[in-house]
Amino acid sequence: MRLLFAFLLLLPCFAQQGVPIIFDTDIGDDIDDALALALALQSPELDVRLITTVIDDTESRTRLAWKELGLYGRRDIPLATGASEPLLDPVRTGRARQFEVLTAEDTVPAAARRHAAAAIVETLRNSRQKLTLVPVGPLTNIALALKLDPGVKEKIERIVLMGGAFDLLRSEYNIRRDRAAAQIVFASGVPITAVGLDVTTRCKLEGADLDRLRAAGNPASRFLVRLIGLWQNNRPGQYPTLHDPLAIAVAFEPRLVETQLGRVEVETSSPLTNGMTLFTPADRLPKDSRASTLVARQVNVRRFLDLFVERLSAAPRGR
Repeated sequence: MRLLFAFLLLLPCFAQQGVPIIFDTDIGDDIDDALALALALQSPELDVRLITTVIDDTESRTRLAWKELGLYGRRDIPLATGASEPLLDPVRTGRARQFEVLTAEDTVPAAARRHAAAAIVETLRNSRQKLTLVPVGPLTNIALALKLDPGVKEKIERIVLMGGAFDLLRSEYNIRRDRAAAQIVFASGVPITAVGLDVTTRCKLEGADLDRLRAAGNPASRFLVRLIGLWQNNRPGQYPTLHDPLAIAVAFEPRLVETQLGRVEVETSSPLTNGMTLFTPADRLPKDSRASTLVARQVNVRRFLDLFVERLSAAPRGR
């Protein structure tokens, strides 16, 4: 009876634990990465176990993520710096305007300089439960982790990624930027939910949404408004499209999107079509082929935007 009573007392603690995730981001270029990180931190349905940065100026990306973690009172979350180069292509130079918020005080701890792929493997191996990976940039770190320790696939519940364009005759940046890594991930057999341009381009903030965020007035929301202003670059009529935040939301509320099961292959060897994502529905695959990817086809735009604005207008949850 005592054991039963103790278990009942612990039930609320278990219920409060969210979906455990690893968040991989190329924060600093488009504004949606910083907004996605904020949504992850402001969503009690998620338990962020690790944040990793990827591609090009990863040092500045890690510093920007660290600054945002401080504003949300979440520097307890481990941070790691990922691969600066895609598997096939070179680093791109240039300084994103969002990095202008960084100061000499925004230095990261030594632990944040460890390699992201190794940190991903370590976090997966040390977890008692399977984790969900949410990469919203090029898939370099995820591919390297799978190659570093193929056995960690058994510790991954699923991958919810922002990437791909499945009904559009175009390639999408995250996939194109490291097409080889994307093919490794899609061919891994790990269950994937791909939140691509087919749905994310419909999720654009409106003027009233930004006004509500500005009116929130807390340090974290003011920081996000400042980043949005830098990203707009003197174009006040340009509103953020919430590509990456939608992937975060789908990680804990999959009913926001309608999906179709199938297989995805990435074009890796044609200069004209590199990075294009070729989707074959499950019912058209050979009988011996396995379908492991759910592709988002429809999205409840207003429900998602209301959720997003509500979460980011609230005071930081902290720890």
